[in-house]
Amino acid sequence: MVTEINHSVLDAYFKQIAANFKGIKDYFRMDLTEIQGAFRSSADFPCLLAESHDGDLGDSSIQQTINNRTFAFTVYFKPEKDDYDDQNLKLTQSEIFGFKIIARMKHDATIKGHFLHNHFKAETVKNHKVGPIFKEKLYGYRFTGEIKAHQPLIVDPNDWEDTPTICQ
Repeated sequence: MVTEINHSVLDAYFKQIAANFKGIKDYFRMDLTEIQGAFRSSADFPCLLAESHDGDLGDSSIQQTINNRTFAFTVYFKPEKDDYDDQNLKLTQSEIFGFKIIARMKHDATIKGHFLHNHFKAETVKNHKVGPIFKEKLYGYRFTGEIKAHQPLIVDPNDWEDTPTICQ
C-alpha cells in the first residue's frame, strides 16, 4: 500500500536519510525562529536540516487533484572561523552530500510501494549556496525539488456537523 504524503511522512523520510547517511551526524527540521538567532546548540556537524514542504494544487483537474509539494533541505557544515579554504572545502562537501541525498531519493522513487515511487523527479531539483548563516556562520547548499502526487480530497461526513446537508 502506498503511503499518503504529508508533513510527518516527509520529516520521517529526511530523518531516516540522515540516520543512514554515513557522513551526516545530525538532523533537524527547521523552525522560522531559528533563522533569526543561533543554530541549535546541540547540533553535530555536518547536519541535515529539512524544512516543512510547500504545496500547490495548480496542476489539478476536475477529475483528479494533484499536490505538487516543494521540499527543501540543507546540508550544513561549520568551517573554522575566517578560514576561507575551509569554507570552500565545506561548501564542496555540502554540495557533494546534497547530490548523494538526491541520488538516494531518485533511487527510492523507483521502488514500488515507496511514497516517492513515480512522484519524485530529479529534473525539478535546484541547489543554492547558503552562508554564512546563523551566529555560528554555517555554510552549506540548500536543495529544493518537487514531489508530485495525487491528493485525495474527499469529504468525510464524520468530519462535519452539517452532514445531512452536504451529503445529499
